Amino acid sequence: MTKIGLTGSTGILGNSLIKLISLNKKYQLNNYKKNIISKKNLNLWVKKNQFDIIIHLAALVPTKKSKKNFRLSNKVNYQGTKNLIDAITKHQKKKTYLFFSSSSHVYSFTSKVINEKFKLKGISKYGEIKVKTERYIHKNQNKIDVCIGRISSLVSENQSKDFMLLNLINLGKKNIKINFKNANIKRNFIHVDDVSKIILKLINKKSTGIFNIASTQKTYLPDFFRYLNSKYKFNISYKKKKKEFLLLSNKLLLKEIGKFKFLNLNEIIKKIYKRF
Repeated sequence: MTKIGLTGSTGILGNSLIKLISLNKKYQLNNYKKNIISKKNLNLWVKKNQFDIIIHLAALVPTKKSKKNFRLSNKVNYQGTKNLIDAITKHQKKKTYLFFSSSSHVYSFTSKVINEKFKLKGISKYGEIKVKTERYIHKNQNKIDVCIGRISSLVSENQSKDFMLLNLINLGKKNIKINFKNANIKRNFIHVDDVSKIILKLINKKSTGIFNIASTQKTYLPDFFRYLNSKYKFNISYKKKKKEFLLLSNKLLLKEIGKFKFLNLNEIIKKIYKRF
């Protein structure tokens, strides 16, 4: 039986992935329940279990929280990952397969569709930390087969109102007028369950390298707002200022995992709408 270690099990993506992995009898899952900042606890966890696969999802999100608590974000998102990598290289007796969840925020805004070879910069403090973390992982691959998934705009009906779509629909359903300061934004929104399925496919193939995990659908916020105003009778007004386009290419991903049916944004909105 293949032993999987999972960090970030209490998060939105972690919960979704646990449900999926539990359906596969060839995997034995062990969730890390301690503080990711603790070197001692991580070393004990890795040394004791000798995992075949480690899925590292633990991170401080959303980006606003990461910016507000930059010191804590750096400790969790960078130092916590560094602690894990160091524990693997020190205590694993066999080569370990590691999946690391990164973010589209490692890139910079551009009108072009972004592939995995684009230069890394970081559009936010959260993104800058992810860039630094990716670089540390790459420097320490002597005992690790690494797969990095740069996840685009993750959406779930179970997220908090700190996330843009959840807050938007919560306010809209309450008939609260919404004034969006800058809607000149393009994104690939992707549902958490789709991300979980993709991660499992990558793990099953033991895929290595870097993959943009993004839906094929490209969403421009003014079009989306018009849809919400028409379909759900929301009252959203907006302005269009500086372009904030961050559209990822998933061609490399689909070449690796094959055809994939993504949940479209309208279906995702129905799930969120039912929540409130």
